[in-house]
Amino acid sequence: MVDGFTSPSRAGRFLIMLKNSVSTRGLLEAARNIFMLIGKGLFILACSSALAFSFWNIRACIPSLLDHTYSAYAIGLDSTLFGVVPSAWMQTHLRDEFLDTFLRGVWFSYSLVILFGANLVWILGADIRRYFLSMCLLVGTGLLIHYLLPTQPPWMAVQGVIRIDGEAYSAMDKNLTAAMPSIHQAVVCLLGCALWQYRIPGKLIALGYTIAMSFAIVYLGEHFFVDSLAGVLLAIVSWTTSKFILERWAILTNKKQG
Repeated sequence: MVDGFTSPSRAGRFLIMLKNSVSTRGLLEAARNIFMLIGKGLFILACSSALAFSFWNIRACIPSLLDHTYSAYAIGLDSTLFGVVPSAWMQTHLRDEFLDTFLRGVWFSYSLVILFGANLVWILGADIRRYFLSMCLLVGTGLLIHYLLPTQPPWMAVQGVIRIDGEAYSAMDKNLTAAMPSIHQAVVCLLGCALWQYRIPGKLIALGYTIAMSFAIVYLGEHFFVDSLAGVLLAIVSWTTSKFILERWAILTNKKQG
């Protein structure tokens, strides 16, 4: 007993200490910081959504501007590298119901990377400006190549290759001849470039996800291997170029301020 009252419990003493240590001003500052963080996260998501919306709509308009498509060069390059078109070989020797479902999920995950990848990069503390600039360079260059080199995917160009579990996507897709380069591969590889700085865990995720996407798009008949390779190169070039642009911009800005 203390002064006729029961001594407060440990939890009670903690609440009293917390009340004495927290001020109204501190609570308002914490609320402001939380509000700013949520607002910035939503702004990044809105920018990602706007970029994705622009990409998908511009991509859908490209076929109306074309009267030709290509596939022979991709078939020739894949056959030269492997002696056979990898999609045809995989679907002949590796078909499995579990693989079909799992790899279609990997294929679809690129949509989540486009929408939420920038938020992940921001949360991890990586350079969000460089990531966004790289994504813009990647999307813009990819769309230009889709226009200049409209390429059929294996499921359209190679006998015996099908678009595994992709019938619904074929009905919705407004551009079926945008295989070169693979934007699926490029987007995933770009996220890998941003994660590469996080030592072994980041490198393992970057390599693992990039390889998984490459395997998925070739196995499903969505892309030739050379499309996947071009996507990787596009991501690396975009990531490298964005660094050069930002560095030059910083130098120019400092000169003007000086």
